[in-house]
Amino acid sequence: MERKLASIQRIESISPIEGADSIEKAAVLGWEVVVKKGDFTPGQLCVYCEVDSILPDRPEFEFLRDRKFRIRTIKLRGQVSQGICFPMHILKDYRLKNVVAGTDVTEFLGIKKYDPQAEAEQKETERVTAIHNGRIDKLLKRYTWYRKLFMHGRSDRMPMPSFITKTDEDRIQLFPHACTEWAGVRFIATEKLDGQSATYYCIRNPRKGLFGKKWLFGVCSRRFQLLKPDNSSYWTVAIEQDLQNKMTSWCENNGMGLIIQGEIIGPKIQGNKYKRNKYEFYLFNATAYEAGLKRVYPQSSQKTIADDLGVDTVPIITGDYYLQGTIAQTVATASGDSLLADTPREGLVVRNYSRKISFKIINVDFLLKYGE
Repeated sequence: MERKLASIQRIESISPIEGADSIEKAAVLGWEVVVKKGDFTPGQLCVYCEVDSILPDRPEFEFLRDRKFRIRTIKLRGQVSQGICFPMHILKDYRLKNVVAGTDVTEFLGIKKYDPQAEAEQKETERVTAIHNGRIDKLLKRYTWYRKLFMHGRSDRMPMPSFITKTDEDRIQLFPHACTEWAGVRFIATEKLDGQSATYYCIRNPRKGLFGKKWLFGVCSRRFQLLKPDNSSYWTVAIEQDLQNKMTSWCENNGMGLIIQGEIIGPKIQGNKYKRNKYEFYLFNATAYEAGLKRVYPQSSQKTIADDLGVDTVPIITGDYYLQGTIAQTVATASGDSLLADTPREGLVVRNYSRKISFKIINVDFLLKYGE
């Protein structure tokens, strides 16, 4: 499900900010947002835009031009503010069928998500497309012999296979009643790494025939399957870790397919905050796949699978994690340093496998330090 970057929400409460005369704090879902004093009242509907939203270049958003129209985590008078609230009249030019809390208005407002990895992949796709659509290439495409020789199978990527679930946990603030609903539930908390999401799979070949391969191996970025080996971080990890042979052996021994997902950190990835001189892969999800059925392995089994494949798992913070009394108190537990480098950790990923609950808690210190 696509993230609701902008939605109609209700102001849950308004609180004063110590030492501030013109601003105050609004609670929306589980977020705390600094707003102009008197602009909103408890119970009032508003249009809430989340952190990482990129608003369109329009007059009403002109005040965000120096921030390149991107909404980031900021601190005003000592109060952390995540997101921005607009009055409902921002939607005056749109006809909405439902004007109720929770209505997604992302597309109505033309808001895009700030996603460096997706942007990089899109630029690379455009670059390859441009190469394949040069003037000479366009000229020669009119000839059948050229199309047969050079156009068949030229694409080096395709959309992510349908049997793979994209990795993108929701933030805890989107579950405003989590601390009461899941009070006393035991979770496993792992460190959230700021890198590139990667997926590798090995599944049975449904069309292997008499001499075909029994198992199919695939390499995927966050959005695409990368069909040909290249010098990308995804294929570099696959080749250096010998994942095709290791995963094929694992599948043969266990009689089922396997999907592993993880984070790659290293040079030129998100500013290389972990100061690595080569690409490193950290597994955070392992799934059995057989005959169209999937089963996610719990953390203990993931560690065993990672050991079998010779890869690392994301650092485990604790196997006994419990939510605090409030969202704000729970968010505070994400503070701390990374276990991989001398830098604030991006946050926590929290899971309970038996109840299929998972979410992420982002470290505010990380967001402020890196302007996120």
